Amino acid sequence: MLVEIEADEVDEFTSAVAGLSVEYVRTDAGSGPCRMTAADAGDVWLSNGSMGFSAVAGTEVPADVGIFALIAGAPPGARWCGGELVEGQVYFFGPGTSFMGVEPEGLTVTLATVRWSDLERVADDHRERLRRPSVDPLADGAQVERVRRALRSAAGCPESVFDGRWGAHTLETVAAALFVDTRLAGRCSARRLDSRAIVGDALDFVELSETYRPTMSELCQATHTSESRLREAFVDVFDVPPTQYFQRRLLSRMRDELLHADPVSGSVTDVAISLGVTQFGRVAGRYRLAFDELPSETLKRRPPRSTTPRHVTSRLAG
Repeated sequence: MLVEIEADEVDEFTSAVAGLSVEYVRTDAGSGPCRMTAADAGDVWLSNGSMGFSAVAGTEVPADVGIFALIAGAPPGARWCGGELVEGQVYFFGPGTSFMGVEPEGLTVTLATVRWSDLERVADDHRERLRRPSVDPLADGAQVERVRRALRSAAGCPESVFDGRWGAHTLETVAAALFVDTRLAGRCSARRLDSRAIVGDALDFVELSETYRPTMSELCQATHTSESRLREAFVDVFDVPPTQYFQRRLLSRMRDELLHADPVSGSVTDVAISLGVTQFGRVAGRYRLAFDELPSETLKRRPPRSTTPRHVTSRLAG
């Protein structure tokens, strides 16, 4: 099955990303839609996407898949896990890992999602070498270059993945990149790892408490850090301090609620109150700067309908 999608809204776009659970916090209106092409080759699921608007993202990899990612295009400011993205980098994300990033308009990524059980089957006697979390780019080498070429070729001609040999060949290629060359291009510093943990704890607190506008004292208590260290952690990961991040997150959530509200019976006030917003004028101004329209204008329109099936990757994601 080949799926192609153009989406102006985050939820439609993320439904086509193979094997990943992604939360995007949209930060601008952008100049065009996000685009995604996804193809199921049996052994490997290919996804090739480009950002049509800027966002910050938190991503979880399911426990039963591994993901290889090729950075096909990296505009200035693109970052994953606190590190600048460079065109041509190849990442491996192991089962159950997570990563965060700043994804500006123009970022283009090609993903190959493989079942963990298939990697173990190919690995045979070397399975233990797979069992390491990874959120950093793989070091350049002959095997990684083979992965890079395979993903670039498939991104240029997605239909080629339906050749029965492509999936098996790509599975062997990505497996060899782990078994033959398991060095990382650069280990994360302790501070970067600590920053990820602090930000992750902050996001977990917000999700569990359903607090859309957390205070600095609440975040510090939840993460057991000082205000200065908390600010440093968010800047390390998202390039913005926590207050600004959660303002953007609130606006992104508001947009999603307005797009799915009934324009007849619903109101901007109802949505705002449900998210804990009381200063409507100030938030409406920020909303207009972010999305180039007022909340009332968003409520009056429906998101463009997509022909893409929802959750098209559920077979691989489990």
